[in-house]
Amino acid sequence: MLEPLPPCSANCPVNTDVPGYLAAIARGDYQRAARLIRANNTFASVCGWVCPHPCEDHCRRGQVDAPLSVRALKRFALEKAGGESIFPDKPTAQSLPYRVAIVGAGPAGLTAAWDLARAGYTVTVFERQPEAGGHLYASLPTYRLPRRVVREDVGRIAAAGVEIRTGVEIGKDVSLNDLQKEYDAVILAVGLSKSRGLNLPGFDHPGVLLALPFLQGANLGRPANVKKRVIVIGGGDVAMDVARTALRLGAREVRVVCLETCDIMPAHPWEVKEAQEEGVELCAGWGPVRAVVEDGLIQGLEVKGVLSVFDDRGCFNPTFDESRLSFVPGEMIIQAIGQVADLSCLAGTPVAVNERGQLVVNRDTLETSVPGVFACGEVACGPGPAIAAVASGHRVAAAVRAYLEGASLPAGKAAVIGDLPEGVRTRLPSFARQEVPVLPAGQRRYSFVVQELEFPPVQALREAERCLRCGLGAEVLKERCAACLTCQRVCPYGVPVVEGRANIPVEGCQGCGICAAACPAEAIVLKGLPEQEVHALLEGEKGLVGGVSPATDPPVAVFVCQRAYFQGLAPEAISSTPGLGQVRLVSLPTAGSLDPLWLLKALEAGALGVAVITCGENNCRHAGGAARVKEQLKRFQKLLGELGYEPSRLQWHCLGAGGDPLAWLSEFARGLVQANKS
Repeated sequence: MLEPLPPCSANCPVNTDVPGYLAAIARGDYQRAARLIRANNTFASVCGWVCPHPCEDHCRRGQVDAPLSVRALKRFALEKAGGESIFPDKPTAQSLPYRVAIVGAGPAGLTAAWDLARAGYTVTVFERQPEAGGHLYASLPTYRLPRRVVREDVGRIAAAGVEIRTGVEIGKDVSLNDLQKEYDAVILAVGLSKSRGLNLPGFDHPGVLLALPFLQGANLGRPANVKKRVIVIGGGDVAMDVARTALRLGAREVRVVCLETCDIMPAHPWEVKEAQEEGVELCAGWGPVRAVVEDGLIQGLEVKGVLSVFDDRGCFNPTFDESRLSFVPGEMIIQAIGQVADLSCLAGTPVAVNERGQLVVNRDTLETSVPGVFACGEVACGPGPAIAAVASGHRVAAAVRAYLEGASLPAGKAAVIGDLPEGVRTRLPSFARQEVPVLPAGQRRYSFVVQELEFPPVQALREAERCLRCGLGAEVLKERCAACLTCQRVCPYGVPVVEGRANIPVEGCQGCGICAAACPAEAIVLKGLPEQEVHALLEGEKGLVGGVSPATDPPVAVFVCQRAYFQGLAPEAISSTPGLGQVRLVSLPTAGSLDPLWLLKALEAGALGVAVITCGENNCRHAGGAARVKEQLKRFQKLLGELGYEPSRLQWHCLGAGGDPLAWLSEFARGLVQANKS
């Protein structure tokens, strides 16, 4: 049985380990965060900029105060990790005698190519645009998504052994029938590359444009000559992109006309908000009637009031008040009412399309009506964000392998961790959400310069620490449990249930680790605790003694609550401080997860001393956590004296007590070194 997923991961189309990578960010391990982010997401860099983050919509932190800034933290971690996280080693899978052609180099097609290439297939991707990336490259405004970001992800896929042939149009330069003869399977990933248009009076005027050609012209160096006043028809994200691009190309006034009222517009709220900040005017609840043309020039758009957009069944079926008419002035009209697929590549083939001109696809196998010809992405599953296309690419790659190798398709979905219990939710402290900064509207509306600025490290680490680490909490080893009730007694949230053996429900556990540290039978493990890092520090060749050069002073072990990192004690700050080269850090998800025996093991392994640094009691993510550690350390100092160790070799620093933690740590380490030399 699959372990239940936290809601953030479950609602990510590729089930990204969100709590895992946020925990890695919180302790400054950006390489591990990048590995977790990229594990299932071939377009991770892109998603760090433009993903609509369904994970945030389902974040359980939102039941306490506000959801995590997951998308912004993804971008932060990948940029901190740098180029090493972009280009991995080439796949080591044994080459297989299968050749697959993929039509379309968008996120769906390239994801399928990545999966198949790493499985040992020979994969060739055909793309009619001069550069790979699909709409991400050709249509998304560069103020939202820099080209270099798309190239990073595409370059990583090419480095896996995928051949990408750009400037090749299937159906024109090469036929689909030829591909079927040359390759063992073909995947159609052509996306929705054509804009829909309205057949209304006056809409045949050359000043009435379509959204995608308009956006692509701006992106590819062929911008339209925009007029003083521009009217955009449509209420989705593409309409917002068109409106904001028109401003940047010189329009003085831009009005968006859409059927929907503001509360049901399909555009994401932040897209609408940013457009309005830049001066875009919304004309919501109006439908177009005709383009008003006088003396060959567009004067504006006649519109009529909308009574309803959807019928009683929830289907799109707008009705209008024909007596309520209005006029929207403007000299240019751009239609952004949706996209359709260009299936001209199917001409002369038996691949079936339905009565609406859509590709016929088996929803389970993603196979078309022709055996060996598959489809993925928007052409198969309908419009959606890049991350949904990535998920579709994974699915079709698995389907192709099942078709050619007889491999099994992926198992069903895992269960999802439920809501926070009321008794837990009310005990959790509230911490304000940290937002990534953006350029002021007055600066960004006139330029294609990137609008989103860098996430300041202190704020990013603070934000990552807000994560509740759903699913990374405590787990009981039933064979060791003695039902002693210690876990019940020490848990600040009242989560453990003891009935014969202890049970710690995943919905309530907050991963504070207090129960694991206190359990006398060591019957509780904390899934969010970096156990391997702890043992690597304390034992073996890379441990405290083995990891220190003979030319350096003996090490100082420092156990740090991760909340210390955004309060002036980040790992890079320690490594760059003179005199702290011998410090060896162990990151703790919370102060309460500290096992006092680790302190003794550190001294036995050769450490000069041990420091424990925690947040203050009023700043602790778990009530009573810091105070409990303080009392533990007082008792342990006494124990060290009884065992023959100098008690001063163990020190505790509370960040809430004031002072510079780096200065305190430097003084502690310097004192230990001097005492050792004397």
